[in-house]
Amino acid sequence: LTPPPMKKILNVVLKVILTLILVTPILGATGVFPAPTPELYNTPEAYDFIAMLMAGKYIMIIEAVVFALAIVCLWTKRVALAALLILPITVNIVGFHLFLDGGLFTPGAIMADVLLVLNLYFLWQERKAYSSLLKGTKN
Repeated sequence: LTPPPMKKILNVVLKVILTLILVTPILGATGVFPAPTPELYNTPEAYDFIAMLMAGKYIMIIEAVVFALAIVCLWTKRVALAALLILPITVNIVGFHLFLDGGLFTPGAIMADVLLVLNLYFLWQERKAYSSLLKGTKN
C-alpha cells in the first residue's frame, strides 16, 4: 500500500525536522557549538547536571552515536528502529526539562517538546512493526 501523497510529504518534512534536532547533539559533542553557560538554564541544578555530563563526555558521546545511527535508520527505511533507538534518550531529555529545568513550557524545552512529539508520531506510524515485540512468547 502506498501512502497518500500528502502523508508522504508530511513524513518527509517531519523526518527532516527530526534529523535537524538529532544532529544538534552530534555537533555539540564534536565541539561545533560552544559549551553551555548557566544563562541557558532556568535553575542552577540544571546547569550543574549538564556541566557534569559535558565534563564526563561519556553520555554525550553515546548520545551522539545513537542519534547518528538513528539518522541513518530514519533515511534507510528503518523508521521503526530509529524511533525505538531515540525513545530512551527522548524520555531522559524531557525528564531533565520537566524535573530540573523548570518544566516543559520553558524556552529551553521547546526542542525537547518537538523531539517528544516527533518520536511519538513515528512510534505510532510504525506501531505494526512492533507487534511481534509486544506479543508474549510461547514457552
